[in-house]
Amino acid sequence: MLTFNLKLPPFFERLRGMVWARLDDPRNLLNLPNLLTIFRIFLVPLMAICLAYDGDQPPFEKDWMFRFSAGRVASFIVFIAGITDLLDGYIARKWKVETLLGKFLDPVADKLLLMVGLVMLMKLDRVNEWLVILLLSRELLITALRGVAAGENIIIAAGQSGKLKLIFQMLGLGFLMWYGSAFGLPAWRVGTVILYIALVISLVSGFLYLRDFWRALSEKRSFPHSA
Repeated sequence: MLTFNLKLPPFFERLRGMVWARLDDPRNLLNLPNLLTIFRIFLVPLMAICLAYDGDQPPFEKDWMFRFSAGRVASFIVFIAGITDLLDGYIARKWKVETLLGKFLDPVADKLLLMVGLVMLMKLDRVNEWLVILLLSRELLITALRGVAAGENIIIAAGQSGKLKLIFQMLGLGFLMWYGSAFGLPAWRVGTVILYIALVISLVSGFLYLRDFWRALSEKRSFPHSA
């Protein structure tokens, strides 16, 4: 088997080593996981612009899967954002470069993507306003509760239901943005069903977080000197 060993000039080798050392350095706020999260935040306005230019769609019977539309570009942006969301957490744990900035920016990026996506889809009349209200209200309430928990020095790890909720939210948004034919199915109906499933998971995970927070707070108040 042939192998190729491409050797860069010494200057570029040193430069590559310096850049890579910075990317996996936990002391560097702009390490690779944080850069991926920041990149995801920058994808949000691009998604919004695409949806702003998405107009009337042809009937499902006359549509085909690979028809170009601005909404389908937005759907690909959501897919890319989902991939970066998986990667940044995996790399941060693998390289042991988790930072306070990353823990703050990661949920902010997820909520921005969800909030802007739902608002733009509601403007396009593709999602029920009550579904948007319930989903966003849950996110805001749990975010506020996390702030209270941080003030009380209570740490509650994210459960599997929270991660599952995010996956269903991104899938639902992607299908609703795609809108027309997807694998022979009406994408807007698939996306609507997935978002309702995401709502159920969101409410359950929110209740579980509230329960865990209340238990931890009660234990802390019962044993104030043990904390």
